[in-house]
Amino acid sequence: MRKVFIQTYGCQMNEYDTQQMLQVLATKGFERAESPDKAHLIVINSCSVREKSENKALSQLGRFAALKKQDPSKVLAFGGCVGQTEGSKLRSRYPFLDFVFGTNNYRDLPEMISEYENQWPSAEEEDVLLPRSRPEAQAQAFITITNGCDKFCSYCIVPFTRGREYSRTPEDILKEAAALTQKGVQEIMLLGQNVNSYWGKNKQGAFTSLYDLMVLFQEESEKSLKGLKRLRYTTSHPRDFDENLARAFSELPVLCEYLHLPFQSGSDSVLRKMRRFYTADTYLKKIEMVKRYRPDIALSTDIIVGFPGETRQDFEDTLRVIKEVEFDNIYAFKYSARPYTRSEAWVDDVSFDEKADRIQELIQFQRTFGAKKYKEDIGNMVEIMLEGPSKTNAEFWTGRTRKNRVVHLPTDAQFKVGELRYTKIFDATHSWLSGELIPSGIVPLQGARRSA
Repeated sequence: MRKVFIQTYGCQMNEYDTQQMLQVLATKGFERAESPDKAHLIVINSCSVREKSENKALSQLGRFAALKKQDPSKVLAFGGCVGQTEGSKLRSRYPFLDFVFGTNNYRDLPEMISEYENQWPSAEEEDVLLPRSRPEAQAQAFITITNGCDKFCSYCIVPFTRGREYSRTPEDILKEAAALTQKGVQEIMLLGQNVNSYWGKNKQGAFTSLYDLMVLFQEESEKSLKGLKRLRYTTSHPRDFDENLARAFSELPVLCEYLHLPFQSGSDSVLRKMRRFYTADTYLKKIEMVKRYRPDIALSTDIIVGFPGETRQDFEDTLRVIKEVEFDNIYAFKYSARPYTRSEAWVDDVSFDEKADRIQELIQFQRTFGAKKYKEDIGNMVEIMLEGPSKTNAEFWTGRTRKNRVVHLPTDAQFKVGELRYTKIFDATHSWLSGELIPSGIVPLQGARRSA
């Protein structure tokens, strides 16, 4: 059997692309290798949205080159966002690379690898339909519903790596979801660079919004999607978040009470430079709106620290938004110029040390609110989906609540990945919970699941 190893960097979109690559390569007789040294084909699926991810991918490329030097029959490929924008430069800089490809042409992998066929074990081509036999679909899965972006924020490379915005048809999305639920998937995350700008045209020619699509998921959860227990989506843009999407958190039981809504900066002047097309006040009003429909909703966000021209007062405005919203979690990044973006030409006038100081201050500031939100669950029985053994302590397993909060609980021989169980929370930090499993058969009071 031919073996492929794919090293993935970046967001859930890249994770999804990796699964699609595995599916495409399965038609040529490939299965996933546990490690690169056991693979005939090694692929890097890169991300260029953050400079750190890009640097990691390029560093990994050097390590894989050493494996190729030891075994010249190995084929080394570089794909993803960096491959999309820097393809020819990569080939010139790294002559040991066999081929480079971008985010939009991974389905051409069978043609790309054709010249290397004689280096690998022979394999019969398999008729594997996408996505029916998609590998590694377990209890949780991603589905990309829209790709690309039309927003052109001044700091963001996504429109240049993923292209212009394109929405899949609702029929195609539901077909993929049905194939996954038939394989035991109980939780689906809908993905898009701006997922709430989804506007897919159905077979009758009518447009479908993200809200309409989620209504279809709810309606089908007892039909073609029987077994689907949880639905999520990410990443949203505040500009496209409307009252229908806010109301969905109270109307649709399958939709988890968790929203990731990046605000990036609390300063209106910085937001204008970022080309975000909203103000801190309009962002806060949308948060107020979603809380009216779902008071117990869990919230997370993205923040960029040290954007060109950001003053201390601008940074204080960002802290003010954090204080007013009280997020469960934040994902903070130090600004770094990305190629092809508008801000690349601007003076990066916030020093590295100042960025480092601000991001540490922001993280410490957020921990107070994270701890407050997580401690709300102490003493409650909450529903979790078991995800597997802890990566840091073999004596514990982890599960995840509908609010996307991680729960650690003592290992039990009866645990199964993907199982939905109830646990009583007895302790909390700013980023995870500790719980004890409730014996099977004990059903919490009505509403416990919705507060989970």
